[in-house]
Amino acid sequence: MQLRPFQRRFIKGAFRQGVDTAALSIPRGNGKSCLAGHLLARCLSPGDPMHEAGKEYLLLAASLEQARLSYLFSRADLEPTGEYRFLDSVTRIGITHKATHTSLRIIGSNGKGAMGLVNCPWAIADEPGSWETNGGQLMNDAISTAQGKPGSPLRAVYIGTLAPATSGWWHDMIRDGTHGSTYVQALQGDRATWDTWATIQRANPLTAISAAFRAKLLEERDKARGDSRLRARFLSYRLNIPSGDESTMLLTVEDWARTTARPVPPRQGRPVVAYDLGGGRAWSAAVALWRNGRTECLAVAPGVPSLEDQEKRDRVPAGLYRKLAASGRLLVADGLRVPPVSFLHGAALAEWGAPESIYCDRFRLPELADTVNGARLIPRVTRWSEASEDIRGLRKLAADGPLSVEPESRSLLAASLAVSTVKTDDAGSVRLVK
Repeated sequence: MQLRPFQRRFIKGAFRQGVDTAALSIPRGNGKSCLAGHLLARCLSPGDPMHEAGKEYLLLAASLEQARLSYLFSRADLEPTGEYRFLDSVTRIGITHKATHTSLRIIGSNGKGAMGLVNCPWAIADEPGSWETNGGQLMNDAISTAQGKPGSPLRAVYIGTLAPATSGWWHDMIRDGTHGSTYVQALQGDRATWDTWATIQRANPLTAISAAFRAKLLEERDKARGDSRLRARFLSYRLNIPSGDESTMLLTVEDWARTTARPVPPRQGRPVVAYDLGGGRAWSAAVALWRNGRTECLAVAPGVPSLEDQEKRDRVPAGLYRKLAASGRLLVADGLRVPPVSFLHGAALAEWGAPESIYCDRFRLPELADTVNGARLIPRVTRWSEASEDIRGLRKLAADGPLSVEPESRSLLAASLAVSTVKTDDAGSVRLVK
């Protein structure tokens, strides 16, 4: 295999002293599976620095079919020597070096299958962004907890595009970059110049050797210029910038940017307030919208467990909840595992005064009615029709105005939007599904 300069740089970084985790994030079509197959072939080749006789190596993938592509690249390198035994069936694939009993095992995106790893020097992960089980977190946990075991050192290499996931551990790994025992290399385009050839070429190094690849990217770029859904796909998969259109996102990145770019008017009159009451120990939240477009929000988190423990439970970046609390828009119900409804309502009254009306989930209407002392309550349901009206109204206010978000509320709203997902039915109606 003839390695390209970016691939050689990555392999050199992965072999740095003290590195046990290496991650390469690049757009699709730039040889990720080929590189994974090349590394696996090296693991199984006596005399190579990656090879240890009698050890078992791992290929991690979302499915057997996805793993098969890297497997075939490895097999193409190794089969001509006649020194290997190959397993390739509908349910299993693997490779064994006959003389040394060194082997390759495939693990699908099920973290339980990777628990208790021993006797494995290298694990190669192909397209971790497409792992489905708990967002891939279980698999990543299995690998990271296996690293550093006495007498069984494990090094992991992750190769993939950030999409289709839009957040999670894989995004955190790339965002955090090279540090400590982790080496990261990422190729991404620039959202502001996404349709220029210079940007596309920088993010896709294999365009330098393939005229067909260049033509394909230009064709997709031209179509994406006139179709927001194709543009989102182009950004995600061809420029490695996770994006989504209105079929999957509550608000697009562009519309959110419009709300934060507008001047924020002062509070005038009484706001319309919406409550989202969390079930059990979940957070509750409130949003206030004035008729001039000014928007503010706040949330209430349990005080037990601590915010640090909640970050670990929710698998979010360390310090995120503390940052939200520091903004003054995340309140903590000290000493309480389940904050009462009155805590949220009292905080909203103290911050915004008496509302013009309060929107709420109809299933929580009785609880609120006992708390709000006669305030006008408007229950909403999750039928497709009503949800579509709400979502389209929000999108119009964000895109065309006057919706504007005051600075202290932006971090909390941005964190909420990052995990908000919508779904469109066959009739074109849309509702929030997460």
